[in-house]
Parts: sequence; structure tokens; C-alpha cells
Amino acid sequence: WMDLLTQGLVGSVVAQSFCEPKAQGRVALYGAIAGMAPDLDALINSSVDPLLNLDYHRHFSHSLAFIPVGASIVALLIWLISRRRYSFRETWIACYLGYATHGMLDACTSYGTHLLWPFAVDRISWNLVSIIDPLFSLPLLVLTICGVWRRQIWFPRAAAMFCVCYLLFAFTQHRQAETAQYELINRRDHNATRHIIKPSIGNVFLHRSVYLHEGVYYVDAIHVIPGLSSKIYAGGEVEAFEIKSAYPQLKENTRQAKDVSRFSRLSDGYLCQHPELNEVIGDIRFAMLPTSVDPLWGIKIDPDNPDQSPELIKYRNMEQGDLDRFFRMLFRRSNSSKTHGSAEK
Repeated sequence: WMDLLTQGLVGSVVAQSFCEPKAQGRVALYGAIAGMAPDLDALINSSVDPLLNLDYHRHFSHSLAFIPVGASIVALLIWLISRRRYSFRETWIACYLGYATHGMLDACTSYGTHLLWPFAVDRISWNLVSIIDPLFSLPLLVLTICGVWRRQIWFPRAAAMFCVCYLLFAFTQHRQAETAQYELINRRDHNATRHIIKPSIGNVFLHRSVYLHEGVYYVDAIHVIPGLSSKIYAGGEVEAFEIKSAYPQLKENTRQAKDVSRFSRLSDGYLCQHPELNEVIGDIRFAMLPTSVDPLWGIKIDPDNPDQSPELIKYRNMEQGDLDRFFRMLFRRSNSSKTHGSAEK
């Protein structure tokens, strides 16, 4: 999920953009706190239900309907802690503006956010930016520090404009990567029944492409940059997971069968059997490398104990040479890549 620093910075610059210069320092702090506050839902967890945290992260606290409630709670706490030294109205407005940025920014990433709760249960994900993107966060940090230090409103307003412009650029990058994915699918003469494009970690140039064809997920990396043709880095293949065929002995009313169904909903149905870890069902949308078929996380089940809760597994190991491969793809230097116009067998 979007890192706390960026969430705090965006909340801070938006709150500052509508305040008086004399209040800029404290409003910057209020907006930053409120901008990070929705992620307190990460504290919701259970030792007997490993999926509870996944269920409730980016849930009600991130919804548009909850903004006035969440902002009021944060503003009241800040107002009381500061011993009511400043106007509650000023505090509430700053917290409202800061809090309102959080869910929208999270929706720009890949995991999915309950923006429309309680009116809709679907997670919204626009797949525009990575959860960590230095090109996005560092300019915001510099402009925020300058604004508070110099007490000039144009710094946070410039930061807010940069935010909008960067997300619009990320949108055009995403559309270009989608076009390249469609053409890749056509060149392979595949019929994709499901497909997704998402940015890889730390940038909006190298994207992870995943699509489903005849029960198999095909994973590739697609590099896009304005003015140049898209570049394809062929990845791996892995069979889609189907619980009835993989574990026919697992009855529907058992704990593990229900939790597999929950994990499938949280993963938007993009499930695969982990190619290296036995009994681990993974979310194929995420991996350490954009070309890898080793999921970033998954659940480990025990079919012999169907009423036992599954174990949540996080697979974040990088093999030797993985980092070098990532940077070679990021800077379009891999000799094994195929260009956008090349034929694939």
C-alpha cells in the first residue's frame, strides 16, 4: 500500500494549500497526521484469523463516506492534545482536507480500496502508481519542507499541482502499457479472458502484465516511455488455481475452503499455485520481479486438516541477480527483450 510518508506529504500539501500563511506550520502537521490516519486499520488483526488484516486494510477507514467521521476524530484528538490552543474549525478543515486525500491516493495504486463503502463492496484500483515511487515522493518532500520553512503558500500549491500532473502522466503510461499488452496478446494468438497491467515497484515506466489464456496465466514486463516504442520482456507461465481440481477432497463448508474463497475475493480472483512452495496459493498480480511467476504473498493450506486456519505467507526473497535484472529492464538494457514491433512465437 502507498507508503505513509507519501500519504502524509499529500495530506499536508493539500491542507496547506487552503490555509493562511501564519497558520501554515501547524496546518502542515495536521494535514500530514490526517493523511496518514486511515492506515491505522492495519492494526486490525487476529492471531486465529490471518486474513482478517487483509479483509479490513483499505476498508471503511478509506471510504469516501467515512471522510467526515475520520477527519472529525483526528481533529478532535489534535484539538484536545494541543489544549484547545487553536480554532477547532481551522483544525477540522485541515484534517478533512488531509484525510480526504488518503483513499483517493490509495486507489491510484494496485491493491484495491473500498472507496464506495458501504454502498458498494468492490475494491477500486486504477493501477497508476507504485506503492513506493521516489519520483513522486521526493519532489513533494522538498516542496513541503520549503513551504513550511519559508511560509509561502505557493510551495504546497505547486506540490499539489505536481501531484495532479504526475498522476495524469502515470495514466498515459498505463494506457500505453495496456495497448502494448493487447498487441502482445494478439501476436501470440491468445484469447485473454482476464488481464491486468500494473506498475512495478518504484516507477511508472516498467509494468507487470498478467493475462489468463486457457487456464494459464502469462506474465511479462512491459516498458513504456513517451516517444519510444514499448518494449516487452518475456516472463513465465503458471496455471490458474481452481480449488475443485487442485483439492477435490476439500469440502465447501470447511474453514480452509471458505478462507480460499476469501483470499480469492481479496485477490480479485487472480490465484495460482505457487510454483516452488507446496500447498501455497498465491496472488499472481504481485511479485518481486515484474516477469516472475513467484507470487509476493499467498496462503498455505493443509488439506489434511481442513478446519485449521491457513497460514499467511509473504515471499519477498530476491535471488542472486534479480536486482540487476530489474534495473536492466527498467533502463531498457536487457539483451533478451523483444521490442514492441517484433514477432513472438
